[in-house]
Amino acid sequence: MSAHSPTVQESDLSARAKIREAAMGLFAASGFGVSLRTVAQAAGVSPGLVVHHFGSKDGLRAAVDESVLRLFLERFETLPQTLPADLLARAMSVAISDVIGGSPEIRGYLRRCLLDETPAGTTILDELVVSVERGLGLLEQAGGLRPDSDPEWRPYQVLSVILGPLLMEPVMQRHLGEPVYSPDAVRRRTAANLDFVARGIFSPAVAPGPATGEDSATG
Repeated sequence: MSAHSPTVQESDLSARAKIREAAMGLFAASGFGVSLRTVAQAAGVSPGLVVHHFGSKDGLRAAVDESVLRLFLERFETLPQTLPADLLARAMSVAISDVIGGSPEIRGYLRRCLLDETPAGTTILDELVVSVERGLGLLEQAGGLRPDSDPEWRPYQVLSVILGPLLMEPVMQRHLGEPVYSPDAVRRRTAANLDFVARGIFSPAVAPGPATGEDSATG
């Protein structure tokens, strides 16, 4: 059978995706020391097929990173740019929550990348910052950002609110009466996050004065 046969190509694509998904789950659960042989066994393929598709474990990790990032980028690229500010802010929050909340494997992989301070984690965070900056740019055009907000810190503040539950999921789970990423919990947290970002939680009595860079009590 020719290597260019549509059947072979379809089979290769299916095997590639199966290997990539197996690797994501194993990396999330056990770290990046997992061998290619273990990945192959989990995917139900030969180690040689893993090498054929990805070349090495670094190549496999790069493919997993790319697939995770693509999910975020595709959601941000489809954000309607003509929405009013309030609906655009909600759409941004829902887009990220949908990607993270829908897959324990993706959450575990992101948590592993970010906490282990791997090059992959750095790349993923860099790309997420760029995506959030792009979304905030749309929100600014729609009149949804305060003109005196710090443009350098804005994307990190938003990501801290969104990624915090992901990083703390194992701890939060012990204190909550339902799964951290159940549909109802995600809906409530999305609404609470939007309220927090839009209005904060402090009363006017504790409103900060002009920033001097010297007060690090809340940093």
